[in-house]
Amino acid sequence: MNIVTGIFDHVPADQAYPYVVIGEPVSDPWDTKTTTGEQIAVVIHVWSQYEGKKECYDILNACLQATSNRLSIEGGFSIENQERTNMTVFDDIDGKTRHGVLRLRYTINNK
Repeated sequence: MNIVTGIFDHVPADQAYPYVVIGEPVSDPWDTKTTTGEQIAVVIHVWSQYEGKKECYDILNACLQATSNRLSIEGGFSIENQERTNMTVFDDIDGKTRHGVLRLRYTINNK
């Protein structure tokens, strides 16, 4: 938290940079003959106005490190796999804002 001004799922008006937005989760069924489960994809967005991409990458790496620990779920569910599927930083259309994107995928099994 000491490297960003906040973590949001809705950004307040006039929010200072840099900040993180928890984005669009997507759930896809992952079923076999003996189990049911799903793959959940989560997107983390980083917004920065640092002159260059370094700040975004530093924040994305901190997010990746924070999500790298194995998670546990109650109720008979287990996480079979968790992985980073993509990480990138690009210039926003305004020419001064950098937008970092980290995509994660979790495979959850209901035993």
